[in-house]
Amino acid sequence: MGAIGLSSKGFKIGNGIFGNHGSKMGSIKQIVHDGDTVNTRLTDNIGVRFLGIDSAEVSIPLPGAGFVYLKNPDWEAFFTSGKWRTGLKVNPDLLQNLQERIGDGNDVAPNHARHADHAQKSLEAIMQEDMDKSGKAASDFVLFMAFGHEFLDGTGRLLCYLNSDGKNFDDPAVAKAVAKHSYNERQLASGAAMPYFIWPNIQPFLLGSPFAPENIRPETFWKTVQRSSKLKSARKSVQDARKAGKGVFDPQDPLRLEPFELRFISRRKPPTRFIIDLAQPGSNRLLAPQLYYAIPNPEDRLFIPGEYRMLFEHLGWVVEGV
Repeated sequence: MGAIGLSSKGFKIGNGIFGNHGSKMGSIKQIVHDGDTVNTRLTDNIGVRFLGIDSAEVSIPLPGAGFVYLKNPDWEAFFTSGKWRTGLKVNPDLLQNLQERIGDGNDVAPNHARHADHAQKSLEAIMQEDMDKSGKAASDFVLFMAFGHEFLDGTGRLLCYLNSDGKNFDDPAVAKAVAKHSYNERQLASGAAMPYFIWPNIQPFLLGSPFAPENIRPETFWKTVQRSSKLKSARKSVQDARKAGKGVFDPQDPLRLEPFELRFISRRKPPTRFIIDLAQPGSNRLLAPQLYYAIPNPEDRLFIPGEYRMLFEHLGWVVEGV
């Protein structure tokens, strides 16, 4: 576990130490701001999960075996043997859709491993390019974080849009150019990652407070979508990557299973997020979680966690496919 993680009972827990006061660790008097505020630092690394994108998995729990790298032959055997279907409680239509893409299982896991390797190298190259432009050493290179509605995911990773901080660059023009697109967006544009827009953590892709009724009611939700330039740009970059056959859309070696599909197969649990089809403006349909594949282009899917279903229904959305 890093600085923040999960307890055996599912709570997010972590460890901190006294925060700095100037260049040195502060005393109790120096770190206590008032009766309910203390300056601290984390004792260990903290993971960052990029919002708005989903890249192929390097490793994931293999049922009955714990975390296993996708390049491990055991994953290949899992698919070729047909064991991927065992205990997977999804409806017949979704199972058929998965079966059509998995086929006899050959190359499903190696395909995922290849795309995971490409995504990792792509991100490394993006970050290295920015650091080279800055002329700074890693110890002096600053990362900029922009957060959505929620700050932590279920495993204690920060949820954010990550980028190189403009302060890294002496040339204002370079700083402006780098700031225009986060690492998240650059991974989408290169085809290294799939889009994964999940409400309510979609700022800055979707403007405004996600829980404001006017941003949920169908008749006004679509107005918010239309004026969200970041969302339009992100979706357009994915469309362009697909047309160009980049990365996950390579016609010679497309990503066979989307990362979230591999995860729910691994967990033996069906998907739980409802979906809005962004390609159907004006619609008030909220599709059932297992109908995600009915929206063929991933940039057109806006996922809504199941716990918010009643809120959306209350404000005018109609659930279909349950």
